[in-house]
Amino acid sequence: MLRFALLGFLLRQPMTGYDLATAIRASIHFVWPAQLSQIYRTLGQLEDGGLVVSEVEPQQSRPDRRVYSATDAGRQAFDTWLGELVTERDPIRVPFLVRFFFSGSRSTEDTVTQLRVMRDLHVKERDRLTDELPRQITAAADLADGGGLDPLVWDSVRRAGEMMAQTWVDWIDETIERLQRADGRPPRT
Repeated sequence: MLRFALLGFLLRQPMTGYDLATAIRASIHFVWPAQLSQIYRTLGQLEDGGLVVSEVEPQQSRPDRRVYSATDAGRQAFDTWLGELVTERDPIRVPFLVRFFFSGSRSTEDTVTQLRVMRDLHVKERDRLTDELPRQITAAADLADGGGLDPLVWDSVRRAGEMMAQTWVDWIDETIERLQRADGRPPRT
C-alpha cells in the first residue's frame, strides 16, 4: 500500500523522502502511517522497479537533496491500482483492543486509567483532523490549481478519520461508565 501512496504523491509533484513523510503526516497518517526508513526503503524498491527516478539536487550549506519523480511506468502502475475495485474489507488490527480484551483481571482503576490515556490520544487526533487538516487540504488544493474532485475526496477521508476518532471517544466513555458501574459487584461465576 505504501508504494502506491508514494506514487500518488509523486504524481502530483516531485518530492524528497522527507517531503513525502511530511505529506503523509499531514494527510493519510491516521489510516496509513509510515516511518521515514520505510519510505526510503520503498522509494528504493520503486526506483529499482522503474516506477520512480531520482535526481540529486546540490544545495549550498546543506546536504544535497535526492528528489524523486514518478515515471510513465509508475503512472501506469498507479492508475491500474487505483482502478481496481476493492471487494473485501481490510482486516483491522488494533493492538490496544487485544490488550484490553485480556484486561479483565486487572483492577478497574488500572483499566480506566489506560482507557483515559487512549481517550486523550483519540481526542487529540480528532481535534487535529477537525482543526488543522481542513487548512492543509485547502492549501494543497490551491497548489494543485483546484485539483478537480481531489479537495472533496481529501476532505471525505479527513472526515472519516474525524468520525473514527469520535467513535473511539464515545466507546471509551461508555466503557469507563460500564466498568465503574460494575466495580464492586461480586465477580460472575
